[in-house]
Amino acid sequence: MDFTSIVLVQIAIFYCLATLLPTSRSNSSLKVAAIVVLIILSMSFYVLPNLMAKIGIGAWILLLILPMSLMSRLESLVNSSQYLAASQLAKRLRWLVPTDGMWHYHHLLTGISLAQSGQIKAASEIFDRYQSSDQTEIGRSATALLYRSTDRWHEYITWIQNLLAPAKLNLNDLGSALGNRGTILINYLRAFAETGDLHHCIVAVDQLDRYRQLNTQQLHLLKMYILAYCGRVEAVTQSCQSLLSMYPAEVHQFWIGSAELAAGKIEIATRQLAKLRSTSIDSCIQQDIDWRLSQPLPDLNKLHPTDWETVAQIEANIQADARYGSQTPSDARTPVTNFLIAINVLVFCAELGWQYKSGDRDFSLIPFGGLAAPLVLAGEWWRIVTANFLHLGILHLGMNMFALLYLGKFVEHRLGSWRYFLAYLLAGLGSMAVITYVDTKWMIQPQITVGASGAIMGMLGTMGAIHLSGWRQTKVTAAARQFQTVLFSVGFQLVFDLTNGHTSIVGHFSGLIIGFLVGLVLLQFGTRD
Repeated sequence: MDFTSIVLVQIAIFYCLATLLPTSRSNSSLKVAAIVVLIILSMSFYVLPNLMAKIGIGAWILLLILPMSLMSRLESLVNSSQYLAASQLAKRLRWLVPTDGMWHYHHLLTGISLAQSGQIKAASEIFDRYQSSDQTEIGRSATALLYRSTDRWHEYITWIQNLLAPAKLNLNDLGSALGNRGTILINYLRAFAETGDLHHCIVAVDQLDRYRQLNTQQLHLLKMYILAYCGRVEAVTQSCQSLLSMYPAEVHQFWIGSAELAAGKIEIATRQLAKLRSTSIDSCIQQDIDWRLSQPLPDLNKLHPTDWETVAQIEANIQADARYGSQTPSDARTPVTNFLIAINVLVFCAELGWQYKSGDRDFSLIPFGGLAAPLVLAGEWWRIVTANFLHLGILHLGMNMFALLYLGKFVEHRLGSWRYFLAYLLAGLGSMAVITYVDTKWMIQPQITVGASGAIMGMLGTMGAIHLSGWRQTKVTAAARQFQTVLFSVGFQLVFDLTNGHTSIVGHFSGLIIGFLVGLVLLQFGTRD
């Protein structure tokens, strides 16, 4: 197999194994699909080794990548309240993901779409069809969606408490008893706050956070609710701009307005919410606003001193997660990252143009500035620079640019553009210099090296330095958690390099170490907060 096929097969295997991990949140259909893909890869290796890449990669794309991509798109549509489009997508997706309630999910989304447009009676008819048995996950989802879409919070609480035995109402059992539907639990806790019992919501969220019983996004959402009810406008705004930026602007505006109401900015908040109601075409948002303006917010005087301590801790955690989380704010300006990606793409286009003009499909990158130790020692030192911007093919370029987009934006946002540019250059040049030295001393036949991988691994190292420094200085859990993620990425890269003879483990890990050390030095001059 060629380089591209080997890399794709490796990625497919790692992807399937990650899907099967106990910590994976993939549903049962995708786990079964991952097993099927691994079986197909194994059988094709022994039966049709020449076609292993085509058969295995085709199965991986069809059975895993396509369903996951469509499910991600479905989640995005739901988060942005585009329920009609989500329903249409879910109807097609059920053939690829037929389990975990997906077969009927499009009906529920259609019901929400009807409720969103004000057709509550028609929506109720759909939900009632699936409420015949509250013992099924789809039935529970239907009931929950009906109560949520019509702001019937008192009925929501009563339904949950009647549905489950008293012993099952503790948080340790509640999630599993409801079929692991995080949204049902989130809205159940929100219902307490909406009906005046904010203390119950705070205590529950504190427990869920301590034992990580929901995923990070769900916990951030619950924390944002509490901060809004407590009038912490700045923290709610920060949460919407970074940690919950995937939600639509109307949701952000609603909760910022709610926080301003709780903070006592009655006139400003009422005016903003009224304007939002008049401009929104989402009936659910309109009903939420009607509820908010007609019903009193939780009485903050009823909170215990320990509740306020928890709120202060939640606010500090939100700020820490926004600062040390891996996500870059959507409005962050990262011109250097954009510039570097553009340069790499333009150079690759020049490579393709030269290849087409010369008619040589196997042309060497030496004339373009590829790194070869003997040539560098002969005085062509500039190859240490140019080799960072050359790539072997579209897969090589695409993987590197995708990684640069993710890592580069984070590092540039935290360090600032010029310090980030310095770290990138030092990691790239340093890794090429180390490759030259190792090739000269120990390689019998020096290799030609190209690619931005060394510099990009340097950005992974710099990201690790940022999170490690943050944890050492503040002991913030979010920083430690992100540093662990960096270590996992390093381990994955090590396994990938050891099982792939076409990548430069020397270049990758020298860049990683240089980026880490340079990051520690640059952090002494502060960060962009």
